[in-house]
Amino acid sequence: MRDDPMRTQRSVRQFGCLAAISLILVGSAAASEPYLLSVSDKLTVKVVEWNAGQSTFEDLTALGGEYVIGADGQASFPFVGATPSAGKSTTELAATLGSELQQVLGLTVAPNVTIEIATYGPVYVSGDVSTPGAYPFAPGLTVIKALTLAGGERRAASATSRPERELLTNSGALDLLVDEHMRLQVRLARLDAELAGAQTVTLPPELAKVEGTQPLVAAEQSILLARQRQMTAQTTSLDEEVALLNREIDTFEQKRTAMEQQLEQAREQLNKINELSDNGLALASRVTALQTSVADLQSRLLDLDTSSLQAKQDIGTAERERAELGDARISDLSLERQTVDGQIAALALKIGNQQALLQEAAVYSGTAIAGNAALPSYAYSIVRDGAEVAADMSTAVHAGDVIVARLTLPQGTTTAPDEATAAPTN
Repeated sequence: MRDDPMRTQRSVRQFGCLAAISLILVGSAAASEPYLLSVSDKLTVKVVEWNAGQSTFEDLTALGGEYVIGADGQASFPFVGATPSAGKSTTELAATLGSELQQVLGLTVAPNVTIEIATYGPVYVSGDVSTPGAYPFAPGLTVIKALTLAGGERRAASATSRPERELLTNSGALDLLVDEHMRLQVRLARLDAELAGAQTVTLPPELAKVEGTQPLVAAEQSILLARQRQMTAQTTSLDEEVALLNREIDTFEQKRTAMEQQLEQAREQLNKINELSDNGLALASRVTALQTSVADLQSRLLDLDTSSLQAKQDIGTAERERAELGDARISDLSLERQTVDGQIAALALKIGNQQALLQEAAVYSGTAIAGNAALPSYAYSIVRDGAEVAADMSTAVHAGDVIVARLTLPQGTTTAPDEATAAPTN
């Protein structure tokens, strides 16, 4: 009995698909460059200014909010106006806004500007895919992930089978889960470093060997150092306040000592004048003046004691705030770590389920190679800034890109009819 050519083609293609999937399972996410803002990205801007006088951070809500990068690549911000934003990272744009606000508002120190991407501009998938259209962008998006969003490649009847599509869909979903699982593990390592008071993020040995973790570690390291700087600034401010209050108390004590000496001298003079007044040798007005001086000195001593007591109370308040600051930080970190730990556990279960579905699809698709017949193939390209460039499954996708998938049939082959419309055999 002769081999069925179409079954041969499917078997070869299925083998290639399984080989690619095995690489996804043992590989890791490729290192990605910092995301550059694009048209239609929606930004969340927060502006904070440090008030040294009150030792607090002031949220300048009037300058924050959500802004969208327009078709001209610019976003319009309060007081600054239209600002070129497309092609910049969030860090670069935040630095630009901080500098501009410092100049416009006449601030001594540039305010701290934080920019987060609330919504990315969409990507567009077209060509031979199941569901062409616009889909939301996410960092780390690649061609294969975009195809997964669009339901996978649309195969001709001669080059398609349900298990194959399930393989593609499940492998893309598994890739996303594995990538998120790795990101959460790196975040967990950063939280552990913060709780331990370490200066660097250290990955577990099994994760440190995985390629593609370096950019994730660098990002979490930046967060670690930034949060430590913020904590140090707040603690230093409270320490300086305590030191200033202690100097005030020392000054009060010095004034009190000098004033007690003056009071003692005034009392001695008053006693002498009283004796002279009793003998008719001193005026009553002189006695009254000395009595007033003694009373005034006593009142001023009470004021010094009150001021010293208030300074001591302020020291207690500042020390209590410093202790509460550390306790609140540990509490927040512990809660965040508990949340991330739960997310990792949930993702591990999802990955296990997805791997089971992937294995099931592989079993039903079959992997035997019956011959060397030519197979239908797909070519991919990305249209970006008006230019079309060739791409493959692992090519990184940017917001606003158009991903095109094209099915190419081998020369000399034709698309076979569906089973429902195939000619009956005699």
